[in-house]
Amino acid sequence: MKVTAPLSNDEATNYPAPSSKAARAAIAALLLCAVFGVARATLLYEPPATEAAAVLIPTLSDEEREEQAAARALAERRQKMIDDCEQNFGTDCEREVDTELRAEGLLQWGVRVIRLRPPR
Repeated sequence: MKVTAPLSNDEATNYPAPSSKAARAAIAALLLCAVFGVARATLLYEPPATEAAAVLIPTLSDEEREEQAAARALAERRQKMIDDCEQNFGTDCEREVDTELRAEGLLQWGVRVIRLRPPR
């Protein structure tokens, strides 16, 4: 059995010198990471906006709120009608529901409907 002498500090840390291409690539990668790190840090730590830069959101009037509520209710009713139609094996449900809602809208405004056949 052969016993080797312990390594000196110079022998233990004497790695082969890296190639100049690998060293340049490593330096470029580290530099790139540093640049992006600084850029991200400046984005995270920007001072808050001043009151002059604040965007004012106008409040809605009662009339506009009512219009939005009516539009939302109509959209919910339309979706419910489409779901009911699809559950009852309807075909082309969106078209049927839209036609029905348009007819209701015409009757609501007092428009006369001309029918080719008498209602059943």
